[in-house]
Amino acid sequence: MTRIRVASLSAVLAVFLVACDRGDVPVEPDYEVNALLEHVPSDTPYLAANLARLPDDFVDTWLIRLQPVLEEMQVQLSAARADLEQAGTAADPDVGLPLAVLRELDGKLSRAGLESLGLDIGAHNAVYGMGAFPVARIGLSDPGALRATVQRIFDNAGMTVPEQSFQGVSFWRLAAEHQDEQPVGLYLAILDDHLAAGILPPSAEQQLLPAFLGLERPADSDAAARLLALNAAHDYTPYGSAILDLHRLADQFLQPDALTARVIAESGHNRLSSLGPACVSEIHTIIDQAPRMTAGTTQLSAAAIGYQYRVESPDTLAGKLMGLVADIPAVEAASARMLEFAFGMRLGAVRDFVQETAAAIVADPYECEHLQALNEGAADTLARLEQPMPPFVNNFRGIRLSLDDIRLNGGTMPADARGHLAVHVEKPEMFVGMAQMFLPDLSELEITAGDPPVQVPDSLLPAPEMVAFAAMSRDAIGLSVGDGEEQGLPEFLSRDAGPEGMFLSASYDTAAYLDLTSRYTAERHEGHYEGNGKAAADAAKAIAEAGRSAFRAAADRSLTTLQFGEDGLVIDGHMTFK
Repeated sequence: MTRIRVASLSAVLAVFLVACDRGDVPVEPDYEVNALLEHVPSDTPYLAANLARLPDDFVDTWLIRLQPVLEEMQVQLSAARADLEQAGTAADPDVGLPLAVLRELDGKLSRAGLESLGLDIGAHNAVYGMGAFPVARIGLSDPGALRATVQRIFDNAGMTVPEQSFQGVSFWRLAAEHQDEQPVGLYLAILDDHLAAGILPPSAEQQLLPAFLGLERPADSDAAARLLALNAAHDYTPYGSAILDLHRLADQFLQPDALTARVIAESGHNRLSSLGPACVSEIHTIIDQAPRMTAGTTQLSAAAIGYQYRVESPDTLAGKLMGLVADIPAVEAASARMLEFAFGMRLGAVRDFVQETAAAIVADPYECEHLQALNEGAADTLARLEQPMPPFVNNFRGIRLSLDDIRLNGGTMPADARGHLAVHVEKPEMFVGMAQMFLPDLSELEITAGDPPVQVPDSLLPAPEMVAFAAMSRDAIGLSVGDGEEQGLPEFLSRDAGPEGMFLSASYDTAAYLDLTSRYTAERHEGHYEGNGKAAADAAKAIAEAGRSAFRAAADRSLTTLQFGEDGLVIDGHMTFK
């Protein structure tokens, strides 16, 4: 039951973690830098925080946009509360905590309501690790109000969670009675200006509480400086960025003297801390192919949100990955189409890269006994890749799609569509010739690179009402579907190549995409749940539909790109709003 209580309360707290926008970060910030970062130790393996508070106008705008969702949540919350109250704790003793939380939230799903509980939607926040154990610090509007809220939840849930004290600072601990059952517990402390929440090991309580409760600050905390440098390097805003050091995180489990390794070893579950030097070295060799991940917001306003993720790689690997990308056009960011998609990768080069990687492992296999499966997998992969590849796969360079609408026939085949398709290959005329050999109806279709599109025979189309034309360029075979779409096919095939290293890009009308997906998933979940499960599913469905409706009303377009660069993989996302 304690596990359920800890998980339930953790989920409630997670609702109030906020993040993210755009704006240039000057050398001397023109905002009050997040003071919660002073609690972050310099050796944390991960860090996520906002340097500046979310702008009030941004928060207010989004609360207005989400009002239909909040209203539907309130309806479902009231219904769930009534159901739980009717069932009572006698029928299910575990409903006490969720019922107490629902009582607190009832009628308070608004900015003013949440602030009355002591919460602050736009506050400074920070998430980091004490060892590998997560700690979150969240700014509050009224610490006293939140303290009273938490205590009411415990009391109304019938939970005996006495407020404890360490060197004069109070906190709550929710943990199993026997640590061998659950070596960690949920710690909560409401300090002078923020909430501290952590998943920490009670066995290391005396060591961790001084820092967790703010009684001690790290002497060399560099969290703010690291995030400022990250934001400046990649033009991130001060409203949310993050760093994950996978090498440092692995050491928390691999090094016997690390905090995390010691705690797990004391519980009798840590086998990693006993690994030999060869295993540790080889595991680090694998991790160091992508030793660090970062993220940040590139834009945040009422009109647009932008974000970026980066997976860093050594120069040698990054260069090889860039060499796999095919030189084909990317999507048009300002497209008016429902969907544009482009994927460019030289599959022949990918095969060679995988073969080279597998051959290197076979030639110099891992010594670590726990990595023998990688040796076996490399040998199996190498044997498979020695088989000849079909010409199409070996010469494939990419695929692009520009779609205005699509209607399926109840299965996976389209009954009608409007748009363009291009398949990029090394020698398109060779593949057209091969297709004509296997499809007699194509034998009279004369397609020449640069010539105007020619109509595709009706016998080759999945639906009689469809109209399709085909054309060819020097490196692609193109198809248009829909009456009049053939007029734009030559221009679609002749677009300029995208940025170097970009292998995937997608641009779509967000509202149209939501309509399309809703159209084909509405029937899938009907009748899937029965009894109490059905009631919960119906409530979740109603809230989700309210969310989709609100988001559909506000959303404009979304753009996502994936690109290999000189320092690894870069994923960019951008979403605009009406």
